Amino acid sequence: MTRTELENQTPAATRLRISWGLAAAGSLLLVVGPLLGVVDGAEPAFTSWPLLALLAVLPPAVAGVLLFRGRPFVAAGLVAATGVFAVGRLLSDLQVAFAPMAVARPELFRPSTLIAVTPSAGVWLLVFGHVLVIAGGALAAGRAGLPADESEPPTLVALPVLIAAVAAIGLLGKPFLSTDPFQLDRGPWDLPVLGLTGGLLIAVAAPLATALAASSPDPDTRQGGVLGVTLAVLALVLPPLVTGTVADGLTISSGPLVALLAALVLPAVPLVGRTIRLARGRRDETRDPALPSLRRLHLATGVLAVLAALAMTVGALLPQLVLSTGDAAPGLSSANLLWVAGPVFGVLGLLMLVPSAGPVVRPALCGTYAAMQLAAASATDPVLDASRLGIAQPGAGFWLMVAELPLGLLALVCAALAGAVERENEDIGEREQVPVTELGAVLLAGFLAVGAFVLPTVRGDRYTGATVVPSDDPAMSWSLLVSLVVLVVTLVVALRSRPARGAAELVGVAVLVGVRALELPLTGDRVEGAVVAAGTWLALASCVALLIGAALLGARATR
Repeated sequence: MTRTELENQTPAATRLRISWGLAAAGSLLLVVGPLLGVVDGAEPAFTSWPLLALLAVLPPAVAGVLLFRGRPFVAAGLVAATGVFAVGRLLSDLQVAFAPMAVARPELFRPSTLIAVTPSAGVWLLVFGHVLVIAGGALAAGRAGLPADESEPPTLVALPVLIAAVAAIGLLGKPFLSTDPFQLDRGPWDLPVLGLTGGLLIAVAAPLATALAASSPDPDTRQGGVLGVTLAVLALVLPPLVTGTVADGLTISSGPLVALLAALVLPAVPLVGRTIRLARGRRDETRDPALPSLRRLHLATGVLAVLAALAMTVGALLPQLVLSTGDAAPGLSSANLLWVAGPVFGVLGLLMLVPSAGPVVRPALCGTYAAMQLAAASATDPVLDASRLGIAQPGAGFWLMVAELPLGLLALVCAALAGAVERENEDIGEREQVPVTELGAVLLAGFLAVGAFVLPTVRGDRYTGATVVPSDDPAMSWSLLVSLVVLVVTLVVALRSRPARGAAELVGVAVLVGVRALELPLTGDRVEGAVVAAGTWLALASCVALLIGAALLGARATR
């Protein structure tokens, strides 16, 4: 009996519909509560109820579409995951009811005086809404007693849980930063017992719901659970991020931003597991639906890569900062590196749309994507510093630059799937021995690149550029360390790949090292007395060695 027949004929299917109905009714209360107002004596920091309404109805709306289109297990996993988060959200909203001045919820209300506000009927609608969402999640938690007619052992469990744990760390941070004496920027650790407990339960819900979903033998339950976690985290972090962007005296903090990025990455994990199965040659036709053709995967990769490149390039054009006074913010020279990495990634994306060029340029995407992140890290730090000081807020250019990360990551996932399909359909044959000249060029490039990332590229008056050794700029140091790891791994893979693929991989990491080499000429004017340091020369030498290695590999591929 198929799942659709079970869905239509068993009492358990009715219970699934009831669980969805409870979650949908709860979401409607979550819409009405902010619309009526949760307190008397204060207004929201901005017109937030349309955003809150959208975030409230999105999970049951998606679950309803899945349920009535014959995907009940995916819908059940989604409803169950959102129910796990609703427990902590219930306690957090109860804190508003009992001590509203102790919490930081400017999307619901923003105090403008020291006179205490009083809770109103809207907050109790929120509380009852969470109760209904919890009830719906509990009823759907075991797929309402409906057994799966197929099972598939989970391929990846630790990776999605690790990503969800990163989201949990972000949820435990301050929701925003405030220079307003009447609006506190309290995180969960600064709240009374009720709010603290709610905040901790919300943070724990991310890895807990993800672990329960990822460890399920039913692929539909895994898909629905991960989707539910993503939607729940978005509902938690988007209001403070929007508040920090549009409200005077409030700026974004790193916690919600980290949680947002983790939530956007999480849905791609099943594709990673599927890629691993393909790479190992263990795809089961009865479990895995038909894969898109290689051509379609290349098209998806190209479109996503072009969108990511456009986001970064337009982000370099638009203001990265908006001053709190409303005046125009000065341009940031650190954003100049975006002009290098973004267009190169976009050109590769356009080439992916060409049937004959797609397989050739695809291996270069990984190194170029790492180059984009290194450039973005250089531009992010001054924006966050200005936000922490309260003198400016992130502008449209910054948010576009942030948007390229998930778009580019999805492009890499599609490219990895395309590579796995290609290996499955082609006879790769016996690996050729790498000639000494090619091996020497790649090893020399690697040694030079290590020096380029370990040593600074810029020195100035009382200033030394960031390196992999943590200093005054730990975020940039971590970016350099990750870039170096990506570079070393790519060099090893290039030596083990077919010559044409290896040449493309070397070109990709040459772009990464090139971004490092261009730090002084493109961003040196921000440093007083800037002079070239050893890292710049080593990066340039590494680029030359990488391009020579790529040329040698390419020449061997044409023989």
